[in-house]
Amino acid sequence: KRGNLTVFENVNLDVGKGENLVLLGPSGGGKSTLLRCINRLVKATSGTINVFGTELIAAPFRTVRKSRRDIGMVFQSFNLINRISVLDNVLVGRLGYLSTARSVFGLYHKEDIAEAMHALDRVNLSDFAHQLAMNLSGGQRQRVAIARTLAQRPKLLLADEPVSNLDPLLEREILSLLQDICREDGITSVTSLHDIALAKEFGSRLVGVRNKTVTSIASGEFDHDKLQEIYGE
Repeated sequence: KRGNLTVFENVNLDVGKGENLVLLGPSGGGKSTLLRCINRLVKATSGTINVFGTELIAAPFRTVRKSRRDIGMVFQSFNLINRISVLDNVLVGRLGYLSTARSVFGLYHKEDIAEAMHALDRVNLSDFAHQLAMNLSGGQRQRVAIARTLAQRPKLLLADEPVSNLDPLLEREILSLLQDICREDGITSVTSLHDIALAKEFGSRLVGVRNKTVTSIASGEFDHDKLQEIYGE
């Protein structure tokens, strides 16, 4: 709930291994909230959310922290730390694998640094490892955010409007990169998008989010009537 506003009720959604599911719906419809419930950045008030066999709503935080190792997230606004290097931003993705003391002081193992550099190489940014994040373009910053997620070695990737701050050419570049990485690594993904054409191009399954529930859209079903059902008149 947001205050006294119920965002979702009676939602039932299964996401299969290897799916590239895309959430569609109007602004304020709950797409971001649904994603954040999956990794418990937002704690649902009732129901169950099972991720790889772990029920996250009632789980103690230690269990949630361990489960988050397997759940990467790419944010709309990149969520980088501007005044540290690109490499240090990517290393944030390794914090879940460190002891509490090491994570507090940023004492990474050599293996963590190698993992981060490998992730940067996969998004073609290894040459920028020691630059400050604040000096990068929007497209480069989102690729750093993707590398940070890759450094976790996630089994599930959540992407919240990952291209809404980018120009049209970069939109397809970033979504293609995410799609290729998920396919190569066998990562399941759930992505929220506004652009219908991009959703149809990059999603293996589409789900509408509106009126406190979700609606699965069968292949070939996305027509004018379905568009109105999801977005309204």
